[in-house]
Amino acid sequence: MNLKESFRYQNYLDGLMIRAGDSMNKPEHCLSVSKNHLRKKANADAEDMQEVVDCGDFFANDDVIRFMAYLIDEKEKLTSAINKAKGSIPFDIDAAVETNKFRQNTASRIKAMLRFTKSKKIDRGSDYKFNVEGNQVQYYYDIEVISTEAFDRDSAKKLMRELLSKADKTSAEIDAAMINTTVSYTPPFNVNDSFEDAMEAFVANKDQA
Repeated sequence: MNLKESFRYQNYLDGLMIRAGDSMNKPEHCLSVSKNHLRKKANADAEDMQEVVDCGDFFANDDVIRFMAYLIDEKEKLTSAINKAKGSIPFDIDAAVETNKFRQNTASRIKAMLRFTKSKKIDRGSDYKFNVEGNQVQYYYDIEVISTEAFDRDSAKKLMRELLSKADKTSAEIDAAMINTTVSYTPPFNVNDSFEDAMEAFVANKDQA
């Protein structure tokens, strides 16, 4: 598998672990419940009866625990293989990914800032004055509102373009490395298998051993 597929498989193993933990912690999977119907105490002619509560089909917790231990080993193998594969890449791919996030975020913020442009508009204001009769009256007047840019637009736009160009170039290098770098790992399950599929295969292999 390549590096891109290996990351997907890491997520797949994480998903299996979550599903296994959820299955193991269900009360009905942890406890077998039986009910003793003590009829004879209330009716001498009746017989006592024992009922085992049917919780349906599920994977036994002992098998699920073993499966989770198996997943731990597989996660370690895969992670070690990924780290070894990364060492063959001529640049630090983790640093490249994280730095590119900063580039793209900064460029996005600059782009949002550039939407604010200089402008001029007229608002309406009011005040009071005394007229010739000595009465206080309200009057209206224009307010000229002038907005100017409090940043260097040309420099900001230039930096945004440089960041986006560098981010695009780095993204292409990352994508190429993700596809062309081989990870030496053999997956035990198909990445599209469900938890039930993986558990059934795991239990079947145990029975065959």
